[in-house]
Amino acid sequence: MRKKYLRQFTHSFLISFVVVIPCIVILVIFSQLKKTTDIAETGNNISEISVITTKPIKTTQPTPMMETPAATIFPVSTPENTPSPKTATLTFTGDLMVHSYQYEAAYDRATNTYDFSNNFTSVKKYFKKSDYVIGNLETTLGGTEIGISDFPRFNTPDSFAKALKNAGFDLLTTANNHCVDKGTDALLRTIDVLDKLELDHIGTYQNKSDSKKIFIKEINGIQIAFISCTYGTNGLPYAHDYNVKLLNEQIYKEIKKARKLADFVVVLPHNGTEYAKTPSETYKAQYKKMLKSGADAIIASHPHVLQPMEYIEIPTEQDSTRKGFIIYSMGNFISSQVTKPRDAGVILNLTIKEETPSSFVIDKVSVIPTWCRFSDASSKRNFTVFSVYDILNMSEKKRKSLIRDKDFARVQQIQLESTKTLLGKSIPVKEAKRSYRLTNS
Repeated sequence: MRKKYLRQFTHSFLISFVVVIPCIVILVIFSQLKKTTDIAETGNNISEISVITTKPIKTTQPTPMMETPAATIFPVSTPENTPSPKTATLTFTGDLMVHSYQYEAAYDRATNTYDFSNNFTSVKKYFKKSDYVIGNLETTLGGTEIGISDFPRFNTPDSFAKALKNAGFDLLTTANNHCVDKGTDALLRTIDVLDKLELDHIGTYQNKSDSKKIFIKEINGIQIAFISCTYGTNGLPYAHDYNVKLLNEQIYKEIKKARKLADFVVVLPHNGTEYAKTPSETYKAQYKKMLKSGADAIIASHPHVLQPMEYIEIPTEQDSTRKGFIIYSMGNFISSQVTKPRDAGVILNLTIKEETPSSFVIDKVSVIPTWCRFSDASSKRNFTVFSVYDILNMSEKKRKSLIRDKDFARVQQIQLESTKTLLGKSIPVKEAKRSYRLTNS
């Protein structure tokens, strides 16, 4: 009986092996074929939106549908590259003056030299962020041979100009009421010194040809014209009419010419009433006329104290308007004028932006209130320009190592006074910001 059952089991097992196993194999093969087909179809779907390289898929039984070239490049539609609009940031400071306290503090008796390098160490970082830095050089560089001097006839060591170069200044305006303090020779030598330092300069000239040229600087692909002029020279004479560019009717013609040659026009008039906190209607009318003549920005100097700034809407020939900007005075950036508020100034940043390929506008204007330290914490003469914000946000230990307590009280006053003048409202010390933006409202 046991042998009979064993023969039946063996017979059943052989039948199962012969019939079932081949079926399983067939199912596996068909499953693999379907999987391969799915992969190929998925790869084709991806190729419709990207560039890919395909390779044959290895199988034990290749089929026609799986035959693909070694590399297939599919066309891809890419959007045209649109260039970013051109922009340039210009930075302006208040007056650059050197009185006796300053050059005495800078003098080294051992070497018989003058070192002004510490004047701008604290604000140099703000210039690095700019594309072009401009200041008003309100002194002459006539050489030590004729004597270093201050008010009323300024003559400053050449090393002051070197300090300006090292600080990051790019352009200096030289048309002001002190440009002929030491005569025409000193005026001409000032130009030579700036040329040797590779500092751009406008406003005073060595020859007639240069005086007739409009200074245009290409900055980040934008052609920017700069025009400097002064109301006068304190009655002091100079050799030729072309030596000093005066603020007269010819200036408006020059602005119109600059408008045709450049993308953007900046006028830097040395004009106004000294120590007045607001501009008179006469000066307002002059600057508006400059804007109407084609200027985009008026950056004025001479009052030695901060005065307001504003946007002006200027009518155009196309029955529309364009936006102009005026700051009536940026105060002193560095000097020995200790009488308040002549110790305060501003760093002004003006950003120009390409609106269309042939149109450039003022994108934004921001200001950084500044203060000039006359003496350090030990009451030693030490002239350094600081950002008001930086002083207000120093640790007490660091602040006390740099300035006296009474000077800190003055800096707090400047925070309130400067923001009131520039923004129309005082910003409390606790709400002080590094810079403030002028809104067009």
